[in-house]
Amino acid sequence: MKKLTDFAPFQWIAAETEPVDFDNWNGSRILNFIPNRFSYYCKIMHPFYRNLKVLDEKLLWSECVPGEDIEVETGERIWFKDLALKYNLQYTKEISSHSIVHLHGGSGPQYLLFPHEGTMDKETLEEILPVIKSFTMDSCYFQYSLLAAAFYNEPHGDGYLFYGDLDGVLNLYENREHIGSPSYWWNENRDWCLYTDHDLDFSLFGGSKRMLNTLKASDFLEVIEVDRDTRVDYKADVINHPFLKKKGRP
Repeated sequence: MKKLTDFAPFQWIAAETEPVDFDNWNGSRILNFIPNRFSYYCKIMHPFYRNLKVLDEKLLWSECVPGEDIEVETGERIWFKDLALKYNLQYTKEISSHSIVHLHGGSGPQYLLFPHEGTMDKETLEEILPVIKSFTMDSCYFQYSLLAAAFYNEPHGDGYLFYGDLDGVLNLYENREHIGSPSYWWNENRDWCLYTDHDLDFSLFGGSKRMLNTLKASDFLEVIEVDRDTRVDYKADVINHPFLKKKGRP
């Protein structure tokens, strides 16, 4: 895996995404993060897991005593679609863990171990990798934003950019210079693009219909097809979920 000092290969992403309009704010959307060249887009959800040490499903994190140690033992994976059914939520394109938090007055249940933000968990990465590899014959780029860096130093003020074989992403995952999976990764031919934002607990993907269908066919991955205008910020959970609006959540 080669570390690059020239960030020119990354510039196509900035050129083909829409900048966020903070003066006329209407939410962050797929089009702000994934280039406008793909036929299909999706969210790849980072998984919930059950905390086996918490039996009372009504107990909230907000009820913890300050300084109290919470015991954690990771149990089975819990799917977003099952939580939507359990809590009578619509399983929409905008659903995220914030849907559960807002439903509980701004706090999540302690029995849920919430998804990783800013990085895929390793199981998800290892499940995605062979799918992407089956469609990729060329080398790939892997970019880590400054916010994904483990510590700041001047030479890497713009983050990190690597180039090499697709399997090298597993070595990058273990690299202590940065945190977890890349922020962006894509192949030389730009047939696909994968993005994980530091504020999101799911990853965004753009590619072909065949790639999307192969991802959706995985027994482990939870993939939700979206379009370029789908909101990804947490406010979308409230705006687009009638049940949450009815509950009067902010």
